[in-house]
Amino acid sequence: MDSMKKSALLLALLIPFAACKEKAPANSGAASPEANAPAAMPAKPPVEGELVMTARLEEISGSFPANDLYNYAYVMKYKVLQVSKGTYTDPDILVGHYNPRIAREDIKDEQDAKVGGNVKSFAVGDVHYLVLSPLDGLWTGSVEDDYFKDKRPRWWALWADKAK
Repeated sequence: MDSMKKSALLLALLIPFAACKEKAPANSGAASPEANAPAAMPAKPPVEGELVMTARLEEISGSFPANDLYNYAYVMKYKVLQVSKGTYTDPDILVGHYNPRIAREDIKDEQDAKVGGNVKSFAVGDVHYLVLSPLDGLWTGSVEDDYFKDKRPRWWALWADKAK
């Protein structure tokens, strides 16, 4: 790799870190700067998926059912910030997360090998690094989806990391 390509690659890797600013106090009511800053993405996704992106969680419709009732996928609405693998042109995306009351690292059932990441809880405004595949075919259980009038496809979160 020539020095010009190396310089461009280094600059591309450093830009997300240069955009970081000090966090607003928790009780200030101000949106955190991280919500608008570009998120650093790993060079290689931790798992294979059709789409890899960073997206800001825009809406959690309703409340999560208790996990003692049944296993389910819960569909949430995200604002797409950056797509690094695959093609997705809509500004929003509907993503199903497995049992969102459970931290991704604490999933220890049949889905343990199928979903992962470092997200401990889901909060509107958080930016997530997502590895996604179509929900149909990957999840055959119950789906909590308040976006039933929205005809866009649903995506399954194979991986969800809170972006740094």
